[in-house]
Amino acid sequence: MIGALIVVAIAMVSASALIFQGRDGDTNADRATASTTAARRHAGSTVSTTSTSTTSTTTSTTTTTAPPPPPPTAAPTPVTVAPPPPAPAPACDGSGSGVIDAMNSDRASGGLGALCGNSQLAGYAQSWANWMAQNLSLTHQDLHRVLDGTSFNTLAENILAGPGNTSVAQMESAWMASPGHRENIMNGTYVAAGVGIAYSSDGQVWVAVDFGG
Repeated sequence: MIGALIVVAIAMVSASALIFQGRDGDTNADRATASTTAARRHAGSTVSTTSTSTTSTTTSTTTTTAPPPPPPTAAPTPVTVAPPPPAPAPACDGSGSGVIDAMNSDRASGGLGALCGNSQLAGYAQSWANWMAQNLSLTHQDLHRVLDGTSFNTLAENILAGPGNTSVAQMESAWMASPGHRENIMNGTYVAAGVGIAYSSDGQVWVAVDFGG
């Protein structure tokens, strides 16, 4: 039965989604600290004595000058605080799938974490499976377009066409027997997946699996 499957190797797409929008990592805000040192100033005293020959009274006048005002303190440097970046969309927000379960069994045997279902990837995968079934064409979709529509940084895709009674285990065996498809399944970069399955008018099954990391 596996021999009846048609498998096309995957061209893996890796793109860096720079969703920084103010997300430059942790920003150390500059702190302006004003330190004031109080300097004591001793006031100078001016004394003048006036004497007259007609009196025996001596008048002394003391004038004290006021200290100069302190120098103005420099205004603190304004600190701009960047708003926190928006929280990324959750990767595990989709329903489970027998296809994903089969892949997770092989991943576990290789010491890899499980893939979870993702609704965005499932939507793209199902839409593409429908397209392949309608057009009877086993070909990959534009993963750059898919990447732009999701919150992931890298994507890959496995596709398959075969008899309508092909089981999930047979699909997984066919993919694992193909180096390119196996690499996508056993790649620890990917944390989520979406599966699409459609049937064409001639009874064949068409499957698309999109991986996101």
